[in-house]
Amino acid sequence: MTSLIILPLLSSSSVLAESVYDINIPSGSADMSAPFHWSSEKDGDASGFIEIIVNDTIFWKNGDTTSHTVTSGTPRLGPDGIFDSGKIGLGKSFVQKFTEIGEFPYYCTLHPWKTGLVSVSSGYSILPNVGSDFGDGTNTFDLEYKFNRLVDHVSIDKNTKSISLELKGNTINDDNTLTLFLPSALISGISSVSIDGVMTEEFSQEFDSETTVLIINQIPSYAKLITINGTTIIPEFAGLAIVILFLSISIIVWVTRKQSILRFDIQN
Repeated sequence: MTSLIILPLLSSSSVLAESVYDINIPSGSADMSAPFHWSSEKDGDASGFIEIIVNDTIFWKNGDTTSHTVTSGTPRLGPDGIFDSGKIGLGKSFVQKFTEIGEFPYYCTLHPWKTGLVSVSSGYSILPNVGSDFGDGTNTFDLEYKFNRLVDHVSIDKNTKSISLELKGNTINDDNTLTLFLPSALISGISSVSIDGVMTEEFSQEFDSETTVLIINQIPSYAKLITINGTTIIPEFAGLAIVILFLSISIIVWVTRKQSILRFDIQN
């Protein structure tokens, strides 16, 4: 089996569960007039299109009597070098794991009318403009999360250095794990997590230089509020800080000039 796997990149979606999907190359698909050239077992799509999330894997399985290729790129522009199966013989497969967000067109170089598209998303929902109602509102963030319910609102408390997430709606599956992609500029040094005011130890963290991936497990389906405490929280008055910095620089310049004038007067 020929395979090419892109090395994974650290991202918010690195913590998502991986899935494997099959796309079959049916018998007779080498014929341009065939009714369809691909068959996705995920949703029955026969156009070669499949939508997956980061770290999912696709197996293309050749059920035809002739060889085919699965080559990234387009017939008009040619291969783009991201992946290429080479010739896939009868009963053989090609596997590709997708570790980056984006759209990846592909085609068969032996039968270029056979085209398809892999669309890769993060798998996360986005809560926009978090922090817009805090301080002077100049620092805002788009908060990514994955949960079986809706995260409706995020509030920030500067006194406790915490953020609270309101949960709404009914659960859509049995996965009661909340995964949050938290920018360090929003909150950092996470020390505790509570669910409806009760502390929980059922959480873990992954870090890089700019983000914390916080995973909270076993959240009850009736929970209404998640509170996360940290050591630092979003600066409350970013605009005021800039003004203070400007005034400080102006004072330093003024004092320096006064000292220069005074030294000039003494020397003369």
